[in-house]
Amino acid sequence: MNKLQVPEFKTYEEEVTFWDNLDTSAFMIDDGEWFQFETPNKRAIRVAILPEIANELIQQARAQRISVESIVNVSLVKHMHESVIRG
Repeated sequence: MNKLQVPEFKTYEEEVTFWDNLDTSAFMIDDGEWFQFETPNKRAIRVAILPEIANELIQQARAQRISVESIVNVSLVKHMHESVIRG
């Protein structure tokens, strides 16, 4: 197992790039358990979105530097949570 050496970063963007591209497999002990985990049988679905809504979602995602899928999922969860609270 290697020891992670984190460089000094000149900009926030440099640090983001470093962490986004870091392969942590070289820093983990392979005891045979790490790669075994249970996941429920989940499937993603596709949903058609109106172009004007898609464009707004894309702009929001770019501004937050996250994927459109993340924006959509967070928005849906928030809406579902608010619906439950309103009852």
